[in-house]
Amino acid sequence: MRLFLAVRFGGEMRKSLSDCTEKLKAAALRGRFTSGENLHLTLAFLGETDREEDVRRAMDSVAAPPFELRTGGLGRFPRGGVCWAGTEPCPPLFDLQRRLSAALRGSGFRLETRPFVPHITLGRETVFPRDADFESLRPAPARMTVESFSLMRSERACGGMIYTERYARRLEEDR
Repeated sequence: MRLFLAVRFGGEMRKSLSDCTEKLKAAALRGRFTSGENLHLTLAFLGETDREEDVRRAMDSVAAPPFELRTGGLGRFPRGGVCWAGTEPCPPLFDLQRRLSAALRGSGFRLETRPFVPHITLGRETVFPRDADFESLRPAPARMTVESFSLMRSERACGGMIYTERYARRLEEDR
């Protein structure tokens, strides 16, 4: 199974990001855009593994309190034409990601060594006109209380990606 850990979105945050994706799609010359139900913020990418139970144990070992997350700017990674929404600076998000990565590495998982850059992928292989006004395409300000993080399975089907939650871990103070 191809697995990753993520913060999932609902309510105001999902609406803001979905609306932004629709604006990007309308402004783009081409690209593949993320559907509303697939919007997420990746905390750790595990890739192909059959060690789901080990992942769940690592998730259960992480204690962190709920925290507020807010939408930030809009950007593009030149490689792959990835268009993304950012978040406002959020130290508790970085702390959760650091703790989770340490627990996974302690369980023998190999993770990316690049610094964590929180972002929500809105589109891939995007191409925009030279005069595209990205400032007007930014997501509307939105916020949510992050109360859990999820183990997600990624599958290619019907010409796109399907992400399925396999397990969720509620955030709470140290037990």
